[in-house]
Amino acid sequence: MIARSLFRATDRFLLSRLRARGYRSENIPTRSGSIHLLRAKGEGIHPPVVVLHGLAAASHFYESVFDPMRPLVRSVIAPDLPGHGSSPLPPHAGSNDLTESLAEALSKVLEEPAIFVGNSLGGAVSIRLALTHPELVRALFLIAPGGAPMDEATRRRFLDRFALRSHNEALAFVDDLFVDKHPQRQLIAWGTRHRFASANVRAMIQRVEEEAFLTPEELARLTMPVHVLWGGADRVLLPEHAAFFRNHLPPHATMETVAHFGHTPQIDHPRELQHRIRRFITQLPRAQAHAEQRALTSR
Repeated sequence: MIARSLFRATDRFLLSRLRARGYRSENIPTRSGSIHLLRAKGEGIHPPVVVLHGLAAASHFYESVFDPMRPLVRSVIAPDLPGHGSSPLPPHAGSNDLTESLAEALSKVLEEPAIFVGNSLGGAVSIRLALTHPELVRALFLIAPGGAPMDEATRRRFLDRFALRSHNEALAFVDDLFVDKHPQRQLIAWGTRHRFASANVRAMIQRVEEEAFLTPEELARLTMPVHVLWGGADRVLLPEHAAFFRNHLPPHATMETVAHFGHTPQIDHPRELQHRIRRFITQLPRAQAHAEQRALTSR
């Protein structure tokens, strides 16, 4: 009860600070339940940016990613994925249903295809959206994306890491999140354990089935600009996960490994991550040229 009250108070504070800077907090109705998102008008000429967070996180935790993009782009949007933040988890919904729910919400607020920036789970969801709803996606910037296939034994071992049955397990998990030991690691471990213990997060982990994973054929179907950023010091995802993307991304995609990045560079190295996202955005081909190319390929 104390933990829940503390999390709610922290969330309210972070959201109120964003609202004071011009962000609107909206609940977008969909057929599978509402999707909560933060939205703000940008000051730039580039397409909107949609930022998708990782497992057990929420949109407002990624302020260091989306807020610095406002001077560059026409708008920024940061949804809470279903089952996270203020977005409820639809009952009995599989991974495809969750993607469809998010796509339905975004189609109501996006006036043009957006640049998706996705971290971990958010990276996997960004790819799914690009495959099923390419009309929403202008480009993909993926930070240690999830979704790489695993055999059943590996999947069970990997998902078991998120059980966090004790404070020591949570502490070890937090130490794997960051390149160096965080000075507030004890407090972060306490909070992380409680967030992963939530009914929604546990239900999502239990729903991870083999069909939720990406295939080489699906990666090859991505036609929009794609850049994958992988931390050389990432201790959360497995080396074979990085190899999957490196081996199966389409020829036009790029993959960059940064030796001193871990799984959460938005926390460890926010300014350097911001620089790389800005560079990706400003170097994108003109939207009109991209639209013409898509029209030709769809004939």
